[in-house]
Amino acid sequence: MCKVEGGRSRVEYELGSIQVTAELQDEDSEEIQSFSDVTSKYGFLRERPKEHFYAVFLKSDNEVIGDKLVSLGGASSASIDTKDVARTAVLTNASAVILVHNHPSTNDRPTDQDLKATKAIQDALDLFDVEVLDHVIISQTGSYSMKQNGDI
Repeated sequence: MCKVEGGRSRVEYELGSIQVTAELQDEDSEEIQSFSDVTSKYGFLRERPKEHFYAVFLKSDNEVIGDKLVSLGGASSASIDTKDVARTAVLTNASAVILVHNHPSTNDRPTDQDLKATKAIQDALDLFDVEVLDHVIISQTGSYSMKQNGDI
């Protein structure tokens, strides 16, 4: 069931006594077509003193369904809940996901933890035919695309 309340859509599913709710941000139709679209939309992360990890959920034509702050970490790491990303992708009927997070430093290269988290999310989403289009890391001085650099 989908409900609209005060500019936000809420998707609710019930299975027996289990109820799952996902809230979607209703915005003007927006598409992400390139790495520069991602860095422009999430450029505000350059100034954040802690790691922020977002998952951006997309329709098949790259229209943004919504994004979700999946994790708010410390100055050098963030714990990612892979099930949360997969659950939200399924509930929103996403065809693809772009992962975006920041490094509150000048290093925009992925860490081993970043690569492992990306792989775990890819594996989980593959079960539902949801593609990880990219994982973008934004630092104070630059941005890195795992897709463009062959990491995914």
